[in-house]
Amino acid sequence: MRPSGFVGGLFLASLLSFLSSGASAQEVRLHYVGSSTIGNFISDADSVYEAAWFDLNTVPESAGGELAIVEGRCDLAGVANIPSAKTLQRGVASALIGWDAIAVLTHPENPVNNLTLSQLKGIFTGQITNWKEVGGPDLEIHPYITAVESATHKVFRSVVLGSADYAGCETVAPDADILERLQNDPGGIGHLSFSFLTKEEKVKVLMVDGQPLHLTNPAYPITRPLYLLWWPGRSEVAAFVDWTLSAEGQRLVMKRFIGAREGTITVNDEMGSLVV
Repeated sequence: MRPSGFVGGLFLASLLSFLSSGASAQEVRLHYVGSSTIGNFISDADSVYEAAWFDLNTVPESAGGELAIVEGRCDLAGVANIPSAKTLQRGVASALIGWDAIAVLTHPENPVNNLTLSQLKGIFTGQITNWKEVGGPDLEIHPYITAVESATHKVFRSVVLGSADYAGCETVAPDADILERLQNDPGGIGHLSFSFLTKEEKVKVLMVDGQPLHLTNPAYPITRPLYLLWWPGRSEVAAFVDWTLSAEGQRLVMKRFIGAREGTITVNDEMGSLVV
């Protein structure tokens, strides 16, 4: 008969082994650097993805994410544009995870519901300065824009302004502070990634060219691609990317963005299309 101390020791060893094996799964830490827009999704994933946990370092421009992954300063990077050919030629892996919609926002009591791309160009280049010029009240327009380093700033300019420059606009940083400005400015208008909006934010989301901003509407005209970047060979990173592209992961993506495989997954858009 073995001594009771042996049995107790065996039990303790087994318990410690079990606890350590359970803890090891939680010790997989993935360091994210890059777009704050994609960072919103990473924060969401951190609460439901059980194979790893994340620490985030968001930067105001997507180029910061590319540089960080190239220099090996992170496990996973996010860019809100197409990755540069130079980065991909180095061997960095990439995956399109969705499309971000850039919302055009106003004060919630503004009666204007829709603006054309041409009208938006006029507003953000200083050619249209009063809401009555676009069917609204006799009220001066106050355009707010994100900082020049922001991918939102660049994409909005590319899609809406073309070769023209912003004019008569107030730059706001960080991006999300535009929400507070618009809530308190009846004449305000601004652009912002839809991923920053919540039901608590009392702003109005306009249609653009008659297209409502629904997360299941790929026809909405102001969008940008969202990519994750990583170095091949990291199985835990590849596993997270695979999960992001799975049905479960895409459902989470589509709480904030248009899915990478729009049309294959049906979700309910709880945000609404006009006022959130």
